Amino acid sequence: MDLVLVHAKYDADARRAFVEFRGPSGGGDDAIVAVIFSYKNTERLSKARVLEEIERKARHLLKRAAAT
Repeated sequence: MDLVLVHAKYDADARRAFVEFRGPSGGGDDAIVAVIFSYKNTERLSKARVLEEIERKARHLLKRAAAT
């Protein structure tokens, strides 16, 4: 299933990342996946770079969850 990024958000105060993906579920319906996780950054990154890192980590977490 190919998931497309709908939106990604980072709350620096709470150090939480919120990511939403959508994709076809096979029966003509859409599947919506939301991932919420802790994210701590040790480097100074631009907002765009932080969102890229959050998306990368969210996809990694979903692959790990699917494998278990």
